[in-house]
Amino acid sequence: MAQQQARRLKKVRVSAEELSVICQQIAMILRAGLPLYDGIDALSSNYRGTSLAYRFRLLRKSVLETGSLYRGLSSAGMFPDYMAEMVLIGERSGELDTVMENLYLHYQREACIRRSIHTAVAYPLIIIAIMTVLIAVLVTSVLPVFEDVFSGMGINALQNPWISAGVSAGKMILVVSCIFVFLSLVVLLLIRMNQDGRFRRFLFTIFPSFRYLEEQINAGRFASVLAMLFRDGFPLDESLRLIGRIVNPGSIADKIAACLYNVENHMPFQDAIEKMHLFKPLHIRMIQVGVQAGQTEAVMAKIAEIYENEADEKLAHFVSIIEPTLVAIMTVVIGAILLAVLLPLLSLMRAMA
Repeated sequence: MAQQQARRLKKVRVSAEELSVICQQIAMILRAGLPLYDGIDALSSNYRGTSLAYRFRLLRKSVLETGSLYRGLSSAGMFPDYMAEMVLIGERSGELDTVMENLYLHYQREACIRRSIHTAVAYPLIIIAIMTVLIAVLVTSVLPVFEDVFSGMGINALQNPWISAGVSAGKMILVVSCIFVFLSLVVLLLIRMNQDGRFRRFLFTIFPSFRYLEEQINAGRFASVLAMLFRDGFPLDESLRLIGRIVNPGSIADKIAACLYNVENHMPFQDAIEKMHLFKPLHIRMIQVGVQAGQTEAVMAKIAEIYENEADEKLAHFVSIIEPTLVAIMTVVIGAILLAVLLPLLSLMRAMA
């Protein structure tokens, strides 16, 4: 009944900052030894009178009826599928507090990345929008005035190569700027509205470096969850089935399905992992040694740490180059604008001298 109600509910957007706070509070509740329902009841009371109050009432009701945080998150209709599926793994493995702590760190990192990207993109985008307005005024109002002055002097302004080039350059830059601003706004809007991440994954298919980054993130998640499940004694095939539910649709899900198929057909774990082509050759050798030494869990945890650190470094590098790249583009565009305006003016002054 709760799941049917959840399907009828329209999902609301909860920011990464809010999700990180919620996960941190649930982790503290669990580690304090409070009963789950009492903790969720206390958490729900903090959101009374807010836009999320009704969703938290659904969460509290479902947890009371089922005793499952996973079912509560699913019925509330405001939490990401990844968060709910990770909670399910935490409940089955008996490490729900650890999972909630990891989710807190995950969403906190995601919130920091989004703030950095927004800060790096917003300022140049505003400047480009202002520049577009200025170009429009120059091309549609200022340059025609000079053309009228030339016409009054019996001179066809557009026959002057400098003036003609200036007008053409101004119009071209105006069109390009308008297109850039429009596309930027559309992309930002689609990313914000698309909750399931399909549009983001579409962008990753266009930009291979972004796709490689997502593959690193998925590899880190895969290794981290697998290490946790191994630590709690989950069978390999069941672990792979659980992990297959938390990853995004696409190549990583297909790789996990193929790995599960190979394992079910009695292929050794290290060979099935190698055929996934998910990890680098060095890390494949680490897994092979770990399996032989009986330290598979520790090796997978170490690989997860390596991939998560690499992903963080690449994201930080990407954010750090956004602003200087856009500033460099802005410098070129502004230089073109100055030439488009100053050259016709210089030509006018030369003609009038």
